[in-house]
Amino acid sequence: MGFAKLFFLLPVLLSVLTLENSAAQGFNCSSPKTCRALVGYITVNNTNISAIQSLFNVKRLRSLLGANNLPLSTRGNHTIPAEQVIRVPINCVCYNNTGTSNDGTIYTVQPDDGLYHIAAEVFSRLVLYPQIAAFNGIPNPNVIAIGQKLKIPLPCSCDDVDGEKVVHYAHVVQSESTLGEIAQEFGTNEETLARINGIAEKDLIAGQPIDVPLRACNSSVGDDSLDYPLLAANGTYVFTANGCVRCTCDAANNWTLHCEASRNKPSKWDACPSMQCEGSAGLSLGDSTPLGCNRSTCFYTGFNNATIFTQLVQDSSCSTSSPSNDVSRISLNWDFLFLLVLLCFPLFQ
Repeated sequence: MGFAKLFFLLPVLLSVLTLENSAAQGFNCSSPKTCRALVGYITVNNTNISAIQSLFNVKRLRSLLGANNLPLSTRGNHTIPAEQVIRVPINCVCYNNTGTSNDGTIYTVQPDDGLYHIAAEVFSRLVLYPQIAAFNGIPNPNVIAIGQKLKIPLPCSCDDVDGEKVVHYAHVVQSESTLGEIAQEFGTNEETLARINGIAEKDLIAGQPIDVPLRACNSSVGDDSLDYPLLAANGTYVFTANGCVRCTCDAANNWTLHCEASRNKPSKWDACPSMQCEGSAGLSLGDSTPLGCNRSTCFYTGFNNATIFTQLVQDSSCSTSSPSNDVSRISLNWDFLFLLVLLCFPLFQ
């Protein structure tokens, strides 16, 4: 009878081991650099924005608001219902071809906690308990102490995808999801998801985090800027230049990052530096001249320890080529009217 029970439980045990081994590999990250990434946290119970900020050690509330496109006026006690997905921004570092969060997401062990509970429930399967144990040098995963500080290695990547810079998003697979459905939801394709995660459709397991590349808006930030590469996914906004600049990504804006003065108190400067474009007759960051043939816009191009860089970009939208069809029609209409007058003129004599 005992053997029969073991035989019955064997598929369940194998599925758990498969999940542990597949997710324990982490996300591929071959680039020797750091970047900004996102993880999809699924709330277990009703909570609020401040609690999520504290759990993931997000330094500033506005960063969490921007990742979820919530208004800046949203307060920390804003309620988030259970089973809601919240995108959490993290700093990612690549080491040994694997990406891991580098912003010090630290969890303090509570009474009755176990590593499995912390991984599966507190952090909604974004990480597995063997990863937490290995990352913190814990020889016996069953032995942890109340008050112990645990570093949580969240999965991430900084790699370009198909030659394009993207924002990598750790998405926890839901029950009965398919690669095609996930690809459609996030604006990518099934082949890309399978390739960067090294999986096939049959390998997709509910509760497993997979790497989803989110298309980022094009920016004018140079590689000599302290915030290079400045990446923001569609429907999000980010703050940069010590909080002085707010940049928004909207696909409707031709996938071009729109940056403007945030009017926030800077984090490291006494005051925000000038953001005026030279030779623009008063245009500041994010401003444009009225619509016309030669529209000028003041773009953000980066910052250093003392300066915010801008560039005046002109967009010549008027054409000097042959007249349009509408102009031709107007000309033909006047010719027809003139001919009609000539034909009808003898009738009035």
